[in-house]
Amino acid sequence: MSSLDSFHPLVLGIFIVAGFSIIIEIGYRAGRRIGGGEGLSKHPVEASVTTAILSLMAFMLGFSFAAVASRHANRRNLVMEDSNAAGTLYLRADFLPEEHVKPTKNLIREYVQIRAEAAKTRKVEDITPALERCSEIQSELWKIAVKARNQTTSTSLNLFIGSLNELIDTDAKRQNVALVNRLPAALWYTLTFLGTVAITMIGLSSGLHGRRSRVATSALIVSFSVVIVLIIDLDRPVRSLFKTGDHTAERTLRSMQP
Repeated sequence: MSSLDSFHPLVLGIFIVAGFSIIIEIGYRAGRRIGGGEGLSKHPVEASVTTAILSLMAFMLGFSFAAVASRHANRRNLVMEDSNAAGTLYLRADFLPEEHVKPTKNLIREYVQIRAEAAKTRKVEDITPALERCSEIQSELWKIAVKARNQTTSTSLNLFIGSLNELIDTDAKRQNVALVNRLPAALWYTLTFLGTVAITMIGLSSGLHGRRSRVATSALIVSFSVVIVLIIDLDRPVRSLFKTGDHTAERTLRSMQP
């Protein structure tokens, strides 16, 4: 997991804004020293380069945001599929031999309860124990299915086994989307580099011009920072600003009350 996962978005936003503010100030002072207030007319290349880098930075931010937003939508769909699979499995537990029905339903309720509690957590370290217990429950349910198959040849049991397979597959997809398919480190390095260069060039251009607008530069810094924080939050397995169907598991759990 990324080292950024444990930080609150507000903390990240303040850190990014402060970093960009320092960088733009350094660029501004360097521009004043180099240009001496001669104006951008004597430094046309710097203005063009600044515009080009800002455009490239905007493109990379848009690309990154589109990627994490698409994955967020996929996660929401998988949350619903997971809850629906658990609900169907709970109903089809009645197809098991009688001695297996109650323990099976208890395991399924525990499974959904863990999902409901995990959806509310905002701590990354709470995810691992929940995933491990869910994996254990899946193994126990599969053992029950094997025992039931050895006890009966009823074709209705196939419905339960099919729902159990769907539950296991959906869980694997959820973990893959949440924990594995994340923005690559190379993309984060590229965004950091482009952001640093873009903000530096803005400060440099202001210094060469001999004047600057603190309102305009502050608005740009805050805008960049907000978008970067949104990308970070969408990319992490545990979100603070976005939710992935927190109440879906709770509704399913209510329908399972004995």
